[in-house]
Amino acid sequence: MKSLSIVLFVLLAVFLLNSKCEAISFPWSCASLNGLCRQGVCLPSELYFGPLGCGKGFLCCVSHFL
Repeated sequence: MKSLSIVLFVLLAVFLLNSKCEAISFPWSCASLNGLCRQGVCLPSELYFGPLGCGKGFLCCVSHFL
């Protein structure tokens, strides 16, 4: 039984390594949150929401969320 679980684990690992990883796309973007793409850091009055459609090296900064 132990060898069967090891074989299944190895097969699962091989399958996961060979599968293509695609980025998850979210239904919102920085523009839909009324945010700005800033390079480096957000202003102290802004909230950081990740890249969210901004280019490489840019952050989505939102001044107000509600």
